[in-house]
Amino acid sequence: MRHIQTVQQALPFTTRPVPSRRGGARKGAGRPRKPSSESHRRRPAIARGTPLHVTLAFAEHVWNLRAQRCLTPIDAALRALSRHAACRVTHFSVQGNHVHLVVEADDKAALSRAMRALTIRVARGLNRVMGRRGRVLGSRYHARALRSPTEVKNVVRYVLANHARHVPGAPVADPFSSASSFADWEALELPAARVAYALPGLGPPVSRAQGWLLRVGLVRPPRRPRVR
Repeated sequence: MRHIQTVQQALPFTTRPVPSRRGGARKGAGRPRKPSSESHRRRPAIARGTPLHVTLAFAEHVWNLRAQRCLTPIDAALRALSRHAACRVTHFSVQGNHVHLVVEADDKAALSRAMRALTIRVARGLNRVMGRRGRVLGSRYHARALRSPTEVKNVVRYVLANHARHVPGAPVADPFSSASSFADWEALELPAARVAYALPGLGPPVSRAQGWLLRVGLVRPPRRPRVR
């Protein structure tokens, strides 16, 4: 047999972008970018006493949250959170597939730790109720800082009366919220209403506000223009 010697051919190398080529160090190379999701958005800066509107969205397979069997683990998680002074839930409402919270946190790290602990407890509790395992939240929580009395007033009114927005004709006072512990309906320009919390024998698991915006700015009457 004849010995055939093979010679490896040299491959051409170019730094110029070629339209027919894929990859390489050129503009537009690589995996196409997808629209930014909630999980990649930067959290707002938090100053001590600044309220935040936090929304937790749940996955499609999670049962209706507006039932006592699902409210119970959510209530337990909120009560556990109320023992931590660095982050306080002052108002909340539970809807069919999402939860609204009005929160005060001492700083960004305190909010992150509190929301992590809260979502873990809620996920474990709901999975026990549903007899399954796995993901419960649809995405990371969304948080928006409230920096004026007007913003705080609008958000608290939105949270407490949220069920009436989803179900036309429903009463403003919602048993699956902290409405039963709220008394300043006139400050929100809503009719005064009384309602019992959805879990018998318990009150809503909320904490007393410490910052000026939720403690004073929310219920303070608006300033009237000066008459010259």
